[in-house]
Amino acid sequence: MSAGAGRGTIRKDSARNRARLVAAAREVFADRGFGATLDDIARHAGVGTGTAYRHFPNKQAIAAVVLADATKQIATEARDALAVSDPWLALVTFFEQTAARQAADRGLYQTLTGQGDPEEQARIWPEIVGSVTDLFERAKRAGVIRADAAPQDVAAIFAMLGAAYEMSAACGRELWHRYLALLLDGLRATDRPELPVPPPPLEALDVILAAGKRRP
Repeated sequence: MSAGAGRGTIRKDSARNRARLVAAAREVFADRGFGATLDDIARHAGVGTGTAYRHFPNKQAIAAVVLADATKQIATEARDALAVSDPWLALVTFFEQTAARQAADRGLYQTLTGQGDPEEQARIWPEIVGSVTDLFERAKRAGVIRADAAPQDVAAIFAMLGAAYEMSAACGRELWHRYLALLLDGLRATDRPELPVPPPPLEALDVILAAGKRRP
C-alpha cells in the first residue's frame, strides 16, 4: 500500500470516529443533559478517550456542533410553519414542534434556557427569534395574537415549560402539551388589558434566562 493510500485510510478513520462522537453526543446530551462528560460520550461512541480529545478539546466544543444542528432545525421548523395557511395554527405548529424536541432532548432544553455554554446561548437565541419574527408579524396582521406580543417572548415561554417537561418525565404523561396550550392562550388576541411591562430586549435574553436557571 502506498503512503498516500495509508494517509487516506487514516483520514477516513478519523472522519468516521468524529462522526461517531457527534452522533453519540446527540444521544448522551439528549438523555443526560450537560452533566455528561466527554469521557461519557467517548464510551457511548465506542472509542478511546484519547481519540475523543484529539477531535474535541472539551465537551463544550462537541456540544457546539450538536447544538448548531439543533438550532438550524428549529429555524427551519419556523420557516416551514409559514406554509400553514392559518396564522394562529402556524404559530401553534412551531411551538408544538419545538417543545416536543426539547421534551425529548434535555441538552437542547438546557442550552435554550441558559444552562449551557453562555457564548452558545448568546448566539442561539437571536437566530431563533429572527426565524419566528415572520410568524409573529403575520399573526399580528391577521389579528389572532395580541399586539403587544413580541418574537423574543418565545424564549420565556420555552423556559417556563421546563417544569412541565420534568413533570411529564416523572409521571409518564406528556403534560407539557397541557401547559403549552395554557401559555399560548395568553398570546391570543382577546379583550385583555395591555401587558404591564414591555418584552426584554433581544440582547438581554441570555442574561435573563441564565438568571432564571435552576440553582443546585
